[in-house]
Amino acid sequence: MQCETNLDTWRAASTGGSGPVASWKAQGGEAALVSINHDSQDRFNLLVNEQIQHANLRIGVSIHADGGKIDQGGGPMWRVKDADNYYVCRYNPLESNYRVYVVHNGNRIQLATALVNAGTGWHRIEAEHVDDRITCWLNGKKLLEARDTTIRGAGGVGLWTKADAQTSFREVAIRRPGE
Repeated sequence: MQCETNLDTWRAASTGGSGPVASWKAQGGEAALVSINHDSQDRFNLLVNEQIQHANLRIGVSIHADGGKIDQGGGPMWRVKDADNYYVCRYNPLESNYRVYVVHNGNRIQLATALVNAGTGWHRIEAEHVDDRITCWLNGKKLLEARDTTIRGAGGVGLWTKADAQTSFREVAIRRPGE
């Protein structure tokens, strides 16, 4: 199912850092983080939809790194329990890496990483989580696999950036694994 990025069902939040949460806008089926509103290098900027609840899912989103000096890029979140407990898979063109994390009690724990140099422009991130197995693709290529049981059961979905990363997102899609 395509997921509407109408901000009526999404809310801005953050993990860590200090200051006000980032500002997001949505238009024409796209969402973008448009203003950071803080100077925290250790803050994760979130746009969360808690009305969509899944435990096992395949989530995909196209991202475009619009700017950022400390960090760039971002990715989808899933099994979101709150702003301090969720999974995230993200691409960062500044660091030339693609990673999957679990954020547990506000602490980000890396589960898998791959070095990539996909450059700027639009990139497609997909993550599938079935029971304890996580698989992540970047631009259609499977790059990450991990197993984790930290967060169980259904949770919300969302979009994620870090620090000063300004990122556009489009084509958010959620479906059952294997579809």
